[in-house]
Amino acid sequence: MTDSTISAFDTEAFSPPRTLRFPGIVGLSLGLALCLHLAAVVYFAFGASLPAAISVLCGQFLIGIALLRLFDGAFVFQDIRLVFLIFLFLYGGVLPLGVGAFGGTAIGLAGATFMYALAILGFNVVQWWYAQPWVDVPISVFKRYRPSFANATMVFLGFVWIFYYALSRGIDFSFNVDHAQTLLLGTQLWIVSSLGMNGMVMYMIIGWPQLTKQARVLVVLSVIAFIGFHLSMGNRRDYLAMMIFLAGVVATKRHAVVKLRTVLIGFLLLVAFTIFGVIRQAIEAPVLLLGDPVQILVTQNEFVSPIQTLIHYVNHPRPLRLGSTYITAPLLFLPRALWPDKPESLSLQFMLDAFGTTGIMGYAYTPVTEAYLNFAWIGPFLVFSIMSLLMVKLVKNANIRPGLYFISFALIVDFNRSDAGSTLYSFGIIGAAFFAMSVLSRIRWAPRVVRGAFPSGQP
Repeated sequence: MTDSTISAFDTEAFSPPRTLRFPGIVGLSLGLALCLHLAAVVYFAFGASLPAAISVLCGQFLIGIALLRLFDGAFVFQDIRLVFLIFLFLYGGVLPLGVGAFGGTAIGLAGATFMYALAILGFNVVQWWYAQPWVDVPISVFKRYRPSFANATMVFLGFVWIFYYALSRGIDFSFNVDHAQTLLLGTQLWIVSSLGMNGMVMYMIIGWPQLTKQARVLVVLSVIAFIGFHLSMGNRRDYLAMMIFLAGVVATKRHAVVKLRTVLIGFLLLVAFTIFGVIRQAIEAPVLLLGDPVQILVTQNEFVSPIQTLIHYVNHPRPLRLGSTYITAPLLFLPRALWPDKPESLSLQFMLDAFGTTGIMGYAYTPVTEAYLNFAWIGPFLVFSIMSLLMVKLVKNANIRPGLYFISFALIVDFNRSDAGSTLYSFGIIGAAFFAMSVLSRIRWAPRVVRGAFPSGQP
């Protein structure tokens, strides 16, 4: 047999082994992270605690980004760990970086920043140990979800109920971005209704390929009306989960990776949400317009207030809860009408601890604050190590339980600004609505006039 014959049949056997190149961006990130940790040692030695804490936080963030880039082979938006890490860093780093940029300081801020660094450290250790890559959910998996006429009817009735209940509570539909009107809707029934609506819309999103053009138009118009209603009251969070769910599903279907365009779009959306929040606050308190515009954007954005709960408890330690807030989290599902003495949520408890009253503007809580309140300094590392392990399991089984994965993906922002009980409550209501829609999809009957707009056959 000649050499040419061998090469025709077995070229791979004689090909030299490929040299695996270490990604340059990973090496650069790890090198910069090392420099930041060394800088933190120097800062700490000279008593500059806030710059030291900021350096550790930024260094741990870069390590986390580098690990995910190494495991996934690219920056993958639909990987829940990437989104989680970015928002964890934003909620922990925006205020310290802003204060540091203006040359200011705040008692307890360095300690709070270091708590966030410990949380990211716990996340990174677990990810490094398991090295689990992300694999996009196959398109065939989404064919399990087949929305029916009954599902579309429930979505429509849900929107009708939302508008009716808001009207019955005295909401003025004048589209004047009056956030004060939300005080009229602070009931448990309203919260359940809004979360349930998100769950139902999520089911329609994940079953989108099975809908015809007519059905899609109906869903889109309903969602636009729902979002427009909340925008008129200055709300941002009530529809955020369904939008993140949509982004995650679309990204995994397209096997998308994060590029410069993705970063620019994300940055513009973040700026738009921040400006919208500032406008909402300026309408309520016009005196804000007298300040420096740059400083207003830095100090009056989404990522500033939650960490202040942690700063308070760093400065004013309370008796450790030792895990009690996690154990009792399911009790939040019990209506206060059935349990009048039900304990207040951690966010309300913070206002009582800090101000002695709940009659003022509320503060979004953070899981880092709750971890610190339960287990002191080791809490953030311990709790976020467990959260990191759960995300590894979610990523590993995304193609088996896509509904569970994408609902978790949709709530990752809310998780970073809530306590365990609130997160569990949101997940439970949305998950229940999603499951109910899945069961309802088995009803394949539709009126003759719209029968062609919905898929037939068994789901």
